[in-house]
Amino acid sequence: MTNRHVLWGLMLLAGAIAQSAWGQWPTSSERDTRPALLLVGHGGPATDFPKLGEYFRLHGKNSEEAHKIEEEMARWPRTEENDAYWAGFMQVVRAVEATQAFASVQIAFNEMCAPTVEEGLEELARRNPKTIVVTSIMITPGGVHSEKDIPLSISNFREKHPEIEVVYAWPYDPRLISSFLIDHVKKFARAEE
Repeated sequence: MTNRHVLWGLMLLAGAIAQSAWGQWPTSSERDTRPALLLVGHGGPATDFPKLGEYFRLHGKNSEEAHKIEEEMARWPRTEENDAYWAGFMQVVRAVEATQAFASVQIAFNEMCAPTVEEGLEELARRNPKTIVVTSIMITPGGVHSEKDIPLSISNFREKHPEIEVVYAWPYDPRLISSFLIDHVKKFARAEE
């Protein structure tokens, strides 16, 4: 699997998200009205975080110490070397940004990385968009982050910012996911012939 194939597929997915947000691609005269995008990833630990063992020992415990370590880890600087998930996620973000389908693209994570969904929404609010589209890179249904955590963050944000329309572009249509996966696998199957 090459990065080019993955990025091409993700750019197609970004186009589907953009199209579902307003029904068609914006023209140059509509650029000022493009929505902002909050792209949410799961998040993962940085391998060089010095308290990683302590974090996993305390993970899930609702203690002040656990929250302090989790916050410290979330703010730990990320690089390609210390967080392969973050690096891959940023490739997706750059591919989405390259489409220029959104007025701005902001990242957020559900856990272990910063910014949080709440922080990402607040950052976009400072840019004064008319509409924010929120979507998750976690594309299959059934996950607690996509089904409960992100909607709760959106609900809290809407209470503070009723002037900003927030669209949660989720769940993904299983037919679109299936089509993307089939097209992706076919490229590899052809390469084997």
